[in-house]
Amino acid sequence: MKVPALSTHSKKRSGAPAAGSAKKKQKASRAALPSHVTPVRPLPPHRLVLAPMVGASELPFRLLSRKYGADLCYTPMIYSSRFVEDDAYRQAELRTAPGDAPLVAHFCGNCPATLLKAARLAEPHVCAVDLNLGCPQRVAHSGNFGSYLCATAEGRATVLSIVRTLSSHLRVPVFCKIRLLDELDETLSFVRQLRDAGCALLAVHGRYRGSATRRRDGPAHLEQVAAVVAEVKRAAGEQMPVLSNGNVRSAADLLSALAATGADGVMSAEGALDDPAIFGRAAAEAAQRKRKLRKRIDALGEGGGGAGGADPTAAKRSTLLKSVDPTAAKKSAKRLKRLKRELAALPKLPKVAAAAGSSTSGGGLPTRPQLALEYLALCEKHGVLSGGPSDVPCARFHVRRICRDALAETRLLPRLEAASSLAQLGAIVRACVAHAEGGVVALEDAEAIEALGWRAECERRNRDKRKEFEARMARKARREGKPDDTYFRAGRVPPTDLQVAQLRAMPEQERMGWWSARFGQHCLAFHATGTCVRSESEHGCAFLHAPPTAAAVAEEPNVAPSWLRESEETPEEARLVAAAAGEVGTAGAGAAAAEPQAGRGNGKGLGPGAGKGGRGQGKGGGKGARGKGKGGKGHFGP
Repeated sequence: MKVPALSTHSKKRSGAPAAGSAKKKQKASRAALPSHVTPVRPLPPHRLVLAPMVGASELPFRLLSRKYGADLCYTPMIYSSRFVEDDAYRQAELRTAPGDAPLVAHFCGNCPATLLKAARLAEPHVCAVDLNLGCPQRVAHSGNFGSYLCATAEGRATVLSIVRTLSSHLRVPVFCKIRLLDELDETLSFVRQLRDAGCALLAVHGRYRGSATRRRDGPAHLEQVAAVVAEVKRAAGEQMPVLSNGNVRSAADLLSALAATGADGVMSAEGALDDPAIFGRAAAEAAQRKRKLRKRIDALGEGGGGAGGADPTAAKRSTLLKSVDPTAAKKSAKRLKRLKRELAALPKLPKVAAAAGSSTSGGGLPTRPQLALEYLALCEKHGVLSGGPSDVPCARFHVRRICRDALAETRLLPRLEAASSLAQLGAIVRACVAHAEGGVVALEDAEAIEALGWRAECERRNRDKRKEFEARMARKARREGKPDDTYFRAGRVPPTDLQVAQLRAMPEQERMGWWSARFGQHCLAFHATGTCVRSESEHGCAFLHAPPTAAAVAEEPNVAPSWLRESEETPEEARLVAAAAGEVGTAGAGAAAAEPQAGRGNGKGLGPGAGKGGRGQGKGGGKGARGKGKGGKGHFGP
C-alpha cells in the first residue's frame, strides 16, 4: 500500500493522547517554542517498543508486532538526505497503513538543516522523530553518523545542535537512541545534555560501540542503563522517559530487563525477530506471576489479592499460629512481606488478546510458525518493502528467524533458502505448522516443497562455485600483497530495475562490456534473460544472482557496499577496482585468463569465464626456467 504524498502542511497525527497532566508538562517544557510552532504533541505509549531495524522493522512486521503487544514501533533507519531529495525513496521508506500507529520515524544524518527538512516531511505521518546515535557499522563510520557521531566532543556538540534544532521547530517530540560511551560519567553527562537540548525520550542500548565488524561484544550492561535511569529521575523538572535496549531474547528476559533497570519501557530487536509476540508473552507471563504471588499471599491470610480477598480459613490459621507459635508467626510475616515486595516489583504491562481460532502456546498466543503465516498474509496484503523483487529476501529473512526451530526439526531450511516467491515461503511455513500440530502436509504444499529440493541443490552448487572463485582471487591478491577482496570488491552492488531495463534494450554485442564495467560480479544472463541455465545445471554458476533493487536507489555509486568501506576511494583503489573489473570482465569470453606467476612454473586461471580455461604459461624467476601450468576452469559463465 503506497503512502500518501508527503506534505509539511497536514495536521493529522498518529498516536494516542496522553493524560492531562502530561499535556501540561509538555507545554511547560516547550514554552520557548517559536511563535509559528504549536506545542509539541504528548508522548505516545512507550512501555513495549519494537526497535528500528534496517530492512526488518518494515510495515508487515510492525503490524504483526502491534497485534501481539507492541505499543510503539520505529521505522527502519532512514537516510535523511535521500529522504529529502528522492520522492521514490521517501515513499518506500515511510510506507504505512491503517493500524500502523503510533509510529516513530528513525533518521540518521549529521546536518541539522537536512534532518529538519526530512523531519518536517515525515511529521504529518508519525508521532515522533528519532535520531540514530547508536549505529556501529562501517556505513555509519563512513557517513559520520550513528555511534561515531558521539565518539568525540565535537561530534556530540553537533548532536546537541541537531536535537535543539529539531525540538524547537517540530510539532512532534524528538527521540534519541544511543549506545554507552567509553566511561559511565561521559554517558551520564551526555544524557543530561540531550535532555536539556530537547530530547523527549531516550533509548539506551546497553553496549559500547564496539567495532564496525563486531557490533555485539558480550551481554548488554544493564547496570549502566539503570544508572542512566537513576540519573534522569534525580533531575528536577520534567522527566525524560528512558527505554532499555539489549539482553532481551525472550519474554522472561524482557521482564528481567524492566526489573533490573527500572526503565520506563523496553525496546526489543533480536527478541522480536525470533518471536514477534514477545511483548504479548511477556505481558501474559507477568500476569501469571501476579496470580501466583497473590495466591501465596492469600494463603498466608492476607487480602489484596484476587477479587474474593483473603481466604477466611487461612486468616483464622494465621491468627491461631500467632498465639501458639510466635517464632513461626514472625517467619510467616517476613515471608509475607517478601511476597508483597515481589508483587509490587512486577512490571505493569498491557493485556494482549489471544488470536481467535488458533492453537496457541504461551499465554494463549499463536505458535511461532502460526505467527510466520500471519506475517506472510500481511506481506501479501501490503507488500514487504516496496512491492518489488526485494520483497522475497526480506520475507525469507523473517520466516527463517521466526521458524528457526521448526525449520531445523523438519529439515526444510535449504528449501526455504531456495524459495523465490511468497507462495513458496507459505508452503514451507504451512508444513512447519502441520509438523508442530501433528497434522499432514497438504498435497499442493508437498509438491511445491519437493520442487524446491532441486532448486536448493542448485543453490548449494552455486555457493560452492562462488566460494571457489573468491578463494582463488584471495590467494592471488595475497601473492601480490593486496587486500584479499581486491578482485571481487568491484561490481558487487546489484543493478537497479532501471539499469536492467537499459541492459535488455542494448544490442547483444554491447552488453558484455557495459555490464562488466559496472556489475562484473553479477550474472549477465540472469539479468538479461531472466534465467541462468548454468546455475540450474550440475555445473553451477559463481556469479551473483541478486535481484535488481528498486528504482529509488538507481543512482547509488557502484562500489563495494558501504559497510566494507571506511573512506573515499583513493587513486590506487581506483586502479585496483579497474583491474578487478577487467579480470571479471573476461567472464563471458569463453576462456579463463592465465596468470603467469613469477618464480613458480605454473599459471593460474582467473575470472569466471565460460567453457574450459586455456593453458597458462609463465616464466620462472631466477635462472629464467620456463614453467607451464594448466589454466583454471572457466566454469560459471553465463
